[in-house]
Amino acid sequence: MIVPMTPDHLPEVMAIDAQCYPVPWSREVYESELARTDERLYVIAHQNRLVGHAGVAFEEDAAHITTVTVTPDCRGQGIGARLLLALALAARRRNTSLALEVAADNPAAQSLYRRFGLAPVGIHRGYYSDMGLSPDAVVMRADNIQHPDYANRLVKIAVELDCA
Repeated sequence: MIVPMTPDHLPEVMAIDAQCYPVPWSREVYESELARTDERLYVIAHQNRLVGHAGVAFEEDAAHITTVTVTPDCRGQGIGARLLLALALAARRRNTSLALEVAADNPAAQSLYRRFGLAPVGIHRGYYSDMGLSPDAVVMRADNIQHPDYANRLVKIAVELDCA
């Protein structure tokens, strides 16, 4: 089940981040993000426990995906895709494009994003250098998300995930 993130979820969200990132976001960062309700959307995936979370920042020209994180023991089960589907649908409602940066050495995440129509448009050198990850990021973007073909892509993904 995908539902909006609230401050009550933060202990579990931060526990997941501690498993997944060498330098996770602080509680203050999450609280700041959650307070910006007109400009941000954060969601969680719950399957008897919180197993993932994702967020998007709505900017002038794009819905910028800020995070998609799934607990290591639940990866490969479609949770990331369900989270990303919620963000993509929100971006369509806002009439924006989708954009993100992803670690250059994370082919699984890049494959997920390509499934949602995001394509590489550049490399951001040193993007992750202060986070303890591979320093370079691939910049990915989907500009056609208002097109009916993109809506059909999301419907197909929802059906595949049994979310329709």
